[in-house]
Amino acid sequence: MSETTALCFDMYGTLCDTSSVTRRLGEVLDLSGVLTDAVDATWRRKQLQYSYQAAQMDAYEPFWEVTGRALDYALAEYDIDPTPEERERVVEAYDHLSPYPAAAATLEELGDAGYTVTVLSNGNPAMLERLAENAGLTPHLDDIISADEVGTFKPDPAVYENAARRLGEDIGACRLVSANAWDAAGAGNAGMGVAWVNRRRDPPEAIGPVPETVVDSLARLPDGLGRA
Repeated sequence: MSETTALCFDMYGTLCDTSSVTRRLGEVLDLSGVLTDAVDATWRRKQLQYSYQAAQMDAYEPFWEVTGRALDYALAEYDIDPTPEERERVVEAYDHLSPYPAAAATLEELGDAGYTVTVLSNGNPAMLERLAENAGLTPHLDDIISADEVGTFKPDPAVYENAARRLGEDIGACRLVSANAWDAAGAGNAGMGVAWVNRRRDPPEAIGPVPETVVDSLARLPDGLGRA
């Protein structure tokens, strides 16, 4: 594999914490802590499931729409019926996810080390741009690359291949950085290098290549890549 020159960071679950929507859920819908956690878990699970379904069914729609549909399912599962205004306020929590500790500092350090630093995400462009700005990540990014450009979602190889084309690099010179094991497997399958941020010390996926680099936090990534 070529020497890595470009790092492609997953946004949701890697740079920003999707579980940080729980505060907005609880406040807007006046839910108990236990119910808030349950709705949040279902929301994230269905968000991923619907992205897989949309890709397999050739029924693409932007990730913002997928995220809203997943929320609707989660609310229906727990018999929660918000007003349209309340629903919109909850969905908008995805514009204000909390960055993980050291996210901005890690991006800055790796940029200073000579890498091209980008986001590669299922999120549609406007969605990603809003979140990157609100999370304080925009100044540390060279580009934001969206799966929307190819009309499908990760882990379809087309998403990773498009990122390499956008960056003007061989795919083997690009490395995905993701905390999602399925995403890491998808990038490796497409021929992209992988750095897996394995915060929960999970086993790697049984389908797909094993990631070359594994760290337990973003802060450890520069040392793990060997170009700090």
